[in-house]
Amino acid sequence: MFALDPRLQAKLRMHLSRVLILEENTAYARMLADMLRCIGADNIVVETDDRAALVMARKLNPQLILIDYKNERIDGIAFVKALRRSDFACRKAPVIMIKAEVTPAQLSEARNAGVHEMLRKPFAWQDLMSRLENVLFKTRDWVEVASYIGPDRRRFNTGDYKGAKKRKSEADGSQRVAVEEAVRLLKASLELFDDDGEAMMRTVMQQMAVMVPAARSIKEPRFLAAVTAIIGDLKQHVLTKERLATQVELMIKALGMNKSSGNQWAHDLFAKGMADQETDRLAAQRLSEDVALSSVSNDSAA
Repeated sequence: MFALDPRLQAKLRMHLSRVLILEENTAYARMLADMLRCIGADNIVVETDDRAALVMARKLNPQLILIDYKNERIDGIAFVKALRRSDFACRKAPVIMIKAEVTPAQLSEARNAGVHEMLRKPFAWQDLMSRLENVLFKTRDWVEVASYIGPDRRRFNTGDYKGAKKRKSEADGSQRVAVEEAVRLLKASLELFDDDGEAMMRTVMQQMAVMVPAARSIKEPRFLAAVTAIIGDLKQHVLTKERLATQVELMIKALGMNKSSGNQWAHDLFAKGMADQETDRLAAQRLSEDVALSSVSNDSAA
């Protein structure tokens, strides 16, 4: 039996009060649930169907979700995408995906869906503990942009990475570079305004969190005016695609960004994410409709 440090177990217990397991193999799910109980998990719910699991996610508000990759009744990728784009209280919950054999393409697919960690079957106690410690104690920043919603996919944000910074905005330590990236993300996300307003608003809020603190240090009147205008529109609930586009263009000019380069960057980002965006919307729509139908059926039965 795996010997667990009592202090670590007490720490884990705080994060494992409510756990959702989505696994078609009930025997395997029971084994996984037993392992989690041994390390302090309390209320563990097992579902064998992704539709039922999404309904349960809304009700349970799990602190941790463990999910199978794909089989006859479970599409783990679609479930995670739908969860991330939902309005559930648990939409940001850590997700560990479990699979027997993991190819680089499948790892990338899970990562781009918003999965925190992959766990390969069969696994040992230490494998499970390593994943739990990563998702529960080494939290990553949350990202909401045009083509992705989920935890920051750069693992070294947890603090474990000790090598050289590879992203330009981190390598040169320039706040301005981060702001320019946020402006470009806003421009790219304008394409979503009519199709997915909720996702668009989350993207705006995410990027404004970068721009507002930077406005004072940049000290460019036009940039400050654009940031102020967007904040005002958000507060008054009058932000439109046209109004946002106007302020984004003002920011580009104020920061002296290469307009053609900025447009191409935005176009490339959006084009790259279009297929995934459509898949996300269809997956979310399919599962959300099932949730709605299930709720109606339950109300009728009551």
